[in-house]
Parts: sequence; structure tokens; C-alpha cells
Amino acid sequence: MPRRPRIAEADLTDALVRVVAGEGLDAVSVRSVARAAGVSAGAVQYYFPTKDALLHAAYRRVIDRVLARAARLPPLTRPRDFVRALLLELLPLDDEREAELRVGLAFSARSPFSEPLAELYTEGYRTLISALEAGLRMAVDQGVAAPEVDPRRDAVAAAATADGLAWHALCAPTALSRDEIVRALDAHLDRLFPPAGEH
Repeated sequence: MPRRPRIAEADLTDALVRVVAGEGLDAVSVRSVARAAGVSAGAVQYYFPTKDALLHAAYRRVIDRVLARAARLPPLTRPRDFVRALLLELLPLDDEREAELRVGLAFSARSPFSEPLAELYTEGYRTLISALEAGLRMAVDQGVAAPEVDPRRDAVAAAATADGLAWHALCAPTALSRDEIVRALDAHLDRLFPPAGEH
């Protein structure tokens, strides 16, 4: 049985994410990941014997990192603050989130043709929608949401708004500034959470 490499699996998947974020899916190979991690090809193959295993691990890693940050969001008393913070995690507003988005978009395009990737995408999406729906339901219960808010419907719409902004920000980086992205998201949230006295 091969000896366990000294590098951790998580370090390899982080190196893999860097390869995908910087060079795209076509650049992924055992050798490119080994080079990015500073280890031998054998160390990579110990954990990931095939390229498909590598790709699945990269997608899983990015989804887990986003969900972990979302789970660490403080229990804010204002539902709007919670929903806003959650949606901001989906936008490329710093280097870490931009790299994750590059990986996420690359794999999302493959999800319709890969059952394992589609399952990962579905799991992450359902978790996001559930969290947004909980925040919007809290807003309705506290009487701080617009009268027409439907928690489930508007959770889906809010996620789609953030996804659209993220897509355009990544694919047309000079078209929108980070401030414009945040202002557009806030304008959408203003319709769900109008200022006091306006609902």
C-alpha cells in the first residue's frame, strides 16, 4: 500500500482551485496540481487517482468554503443584514471570492453533463435558498419586509440577482465597479426591506 503523503488533501484541493481559477479547467492535470502544491505527482494520485476525482474535489472545496463562511455569519438581529451578508458572499468583491467564482462558473457549465457535479451544485443551491428564505421569513414575521414579499419566491429571485451580478462582474470586469455591484444589490434589497414607514 502506498505511503500516505505528508501534504494534506485539503492543501491539494486548494492548489487545484488555484489552477482552475488562474488557468481554467483545461489546465487541470495531475502534474499541474502537483506543481501548484509543490509536491510529486504521486502525492496527488494518492488522493485523486483520476482527473474526474480532481475536478469533483475542486468543486466540492469551493462550495464548502462558501457555505462555511455563510455558516459563520453572525446571528444578526436585522434580517436585511443577514440576507445582505449572505448575498455578498456570492459576489467577486475580493481576490478569494473572485477565485471561487471563477471555479464555480467553470464547473457550473459542466454540471448539466455530469451527474456528480450536478448533485454538488444542487446541494449548494438548496442550502443557499434555504438560508435566504429563513432570513426573509424572519423579516416577514418581524414586520420589516415589504407587504408583497414571499420568502421562498424572493429567496430564489435574490439569489438570481446576485448570480447575475457576479457573472457580469467576472466576465466583463471593466463594465462594473465593485461599488456599482454592491449598489445594485442594495437597490434590490431596498424593494424587499423598505425603510421604516414605507411599508
